Amino acid sequence: MLECVLIDLNVDKNTSINELIENHMPFIIKSISEVTGRYVSCENDEELSVGLLGFHEAIERYDNEKGHFLSYAKLVIGSRIKNYLKSENKHQHSSLDDLLDKGVDIKDEYFEPKEDNSLLLEQINKLKTEIGSFGFTFEDLVNEAPKQQATRKNAIMLAEQISVEEEFTSFMYLKKRLPITRIVAKFSVTEKVIKRSKKFIISVVIIIDKNLNALKNWIRK
Repeated sequence: MLECVLIDLNVDKNTSINELIENHMPFIIKSISEVTGRYVSCENDEELSVGLLGFHEAIERYDNEKGHFLSYAKLVIGSRIKNYLKSENKHQHSSLDDLLDKGVDIKDEYFEPKEDNSLLLEQINKLKTEIGSFGFTFEDLVNEAPKQQATRKNAIMLAEQISVEEEFTSFMYLKKRLPITRIVAKFSVTEKVIKRSKKFIISVVIIIDKNLNALKNWIRK
């Protein structure tokens, strides 16, 4: 109960819940960080929202038999954050399973042993957003990526060459397509080779340019 909290904290009886939350924001952030092991941003961290709900719940459920309020609130916040992190971890594994079901061949041997699934999923979503602006999906990329190793290797080499040419990458991001005529002239490749793997080449350029390192082994598999 709020009255019990106010008495325990020895604050003005007219203090509102919002004022309590505002005054104890450093405490809430510290309680969250001790569970997550990282700094919590006030702007966009989902964990902060969960922590705030935990603090509010502690206010509503507190009574004197639960000991000092802040100790109790820390336990409630920690419990809510742990439950949230567990649910997020399950969601990440589920999302990766969904990609596998769709034919996206992402296997452990294509990644570093210490690769964090959350980083992998984050970079997959980043790539999906980027290529979406070019008018195709991650599933399109998987379906149309070169299946023969020699063709894939050549496409990767071409993408690597394109990625270091600012003129080409600027054109690609601005026009949302490859400057095929210029690439043909610059690197002595045929237009047919580029068009056959253009979605894959665009994706590899993005992966290199945006430093999506967790995906680099996948494109070379």
